[in-house]
Amino acid sequence: TMSTFLAFLFPLWPFLVLAPLQRRRHILYYMTLAWFILLAWWVITLFATTAVRSFLIPEPWNTILFFVVGALLISWQVWQRVRGRQNIRGKIASTNGLQDLHALTPTEFESMVVELYATMGHKARRTGRVGDHGVDVAVEALNGEKWIIQCKRWRGAVGEPVIRDFYGVMHHEKADRGAIITAGPFTDQARAWARGKPIELIAGDEFLRLLKRSRQSVTN
Repeated sequence: TMSTFLAFLFPLWPFLVLAPLQRRRHILYYMTLAWFILLAWWVITLFATTAVRSFLIPEPWNTILFFVVGALLISWQVWQRVRGRQNIRGKIASTNGLQDLHALTPTEFESMVVELYATMGHKARRTGRVGDHGVDVAVEALNGEKWIIQCKRWRGAVGEPVIRDFYGVMHHEKADRGAIITAGPFTDQARAWARGKPIELIAGDEFLRLLKRSRQSVTN
């Protein structure tokens, strides 16, 4: 019954794939996600006991077009990731001072952090979360630990309250280690409070040194 019901609704897939266009962010991601859900839906319809005719696009063009759209969405995703990584590597190559860090967008700054940890051999990804007290980058470390990173593209100093809030986020996320990376400095109180805790504080000048080292490792 379920497979027959889904088979009856499957011809509506173009509307479901295009539905994420109403969103303002991550449209391509949600369109691809919708397509994969529909792919699982399509597999279920193969077990339908009653053949249902496509009432929008005649078969076999309906199914052919569905898989063509899926191939295009996946190819577009891969191309965007490759192009995005190339752009970030170009940004890293041209970043030489704190003023260059301050000129980055928040997304570019986070992507640089992802690229830095990826160069070290870890698995890192942007979370896409919004807010100053969340997790900007999640890292699956080489040793299997879970690390979380908070990125602060700030000119001013990061103070102790930010470190305290982030420590609470670490407990909530059950993270083994955490790091706060900023384009500016940390206050003495912030460094004193983080001492002895599994939190790494990386100021702008240190971040630049790490980026330079990652450029050299990629070149070599």
